[in-house]
Amino acid sequence: MKAHILVQPYMRSKGEDVELPGGDPERFDTLLQRTTEQMKFADENGFAGFCMTEHHFQVEGIETTTNPLLWNLHIAQNTKNLMVGQVGMALTAHHPMRLAEDLAMLDHMTDGRLFVGFVRGNTPRWLNNLSQYLDITTTQSDRSKADARNRRLMEESWQVIKKAWTNKTFNHYGEFWDIPPTDITWPFPPTKAWGGEDALGEGDILKKTGIVPRPHQREGRDFPPLYVPFSWSMETAKFWAKEGAKLVAFVSKEEFIDMTMDLYIEEAHRHGHTECTVGNTLVLGGHLTIGSTEAQAESHYRDFEELFNFAYNAPPYNVPMGRVWKGTVNQVIDQVGALKEKYGTEEFVCWHHVGYFEQEEELEMLDNFSQVIKAVS
Repeated sequence: MKAHILVQPYMRSKGEDVELPGGDPERFDTLLQRTTEQMKFADENGFAGFCMTEHHFQVEGIETTTNPLLWNLHIAQNTKNLMVGQVGMALTAHHPMRLAEDLAMLDHMTDGRLFVGFVRGNTPRWLNNLSQYLDITTTQSDRSKADARNRRLMEESWQVIKKAWTNKTFNHYGEFWDIPPTDITWPFPPTKAWGGEDALGEGDILKKTGIVPRPHQREGRDFPPLYVPFSWSMETAKFWAKEGAKLVAFVSKEEFIDMTMDLYIEEAHRHGHTECTVGNTLVLGGHLTIGSTEAQAESHYRDFEELFNFAYNAPPYNVPMGRVWKGTVNQVIDQVGALKEKYGTEEFVCWHHVGYFEQEEELEMLDNFSQVIKAVS
């Protein structure tokens, strides 16, 4: 069994009433120290990976996941074995060539411990801000014009990244991106000598380009493994099935997971990913409220439930809580074991808030779940 930690960093603690803690440098220093200590503990106690979502401008101190790539590098430099990754980077908020290079550099700097994940983005305050030059906004998968445009950009940006990762040089001409632009005159002697014989066209017009570096090479694939979060958009799920990605699901309704995975595996096989099974493709997640006693576990859950209903199951998100790793160690062993037996899955995720509870409580939660890992492995 592999267990990854999806860290949601908080710069305000349970019960605090303070304005704009997200911009406080001292609070960020505390968060950095606490997260580093917890991930060192996780690395030494059987956890497999660390990851974050992407959010910006969270001045209220809630889910302050600014720049997951820098977080990935920091955690990799302070641990020995943890994989690091994202679930995920908003493809609609980044130039794909820049993101392809940044991730490839991170892959080398972590010595191949990287996994990657991508989303369309669900937070208008920052996505609409960063993507306004492309006239992109967030959507609710409602098949509106804005939703369709957002989806097309996500899909095209991934194709650009994949081309950049799997080709020494390439070009791409689509709805959103011209790579390279068609009007670049490039009479650069090193390109003529070493840039590939088809890099330049008539009049020294640049025809192809590439990224520096390309990702760390792995046996059987040219780029890091893909882990993509799933909630309920089947269209998004089918797109990533075509790419052979692992599906990270916090959905608690097993009948919905059953239906989704049947369609997901069928789509993956149809596009040549015959190695995909439910067991090696489905990654099951839950919110971490485990306790050393039933009373402590119930207290953790009540505190988390209050937070979730205030900050997540509320406008503009309105998302249901989904699965929770709730109860004592033995109770969570039963929960994880039953899911492992039913689906054959070997990978699980703990949604873990760092900075919301006391440091000792959060370390105790990780320690308790490490006992689950040992028992179920």
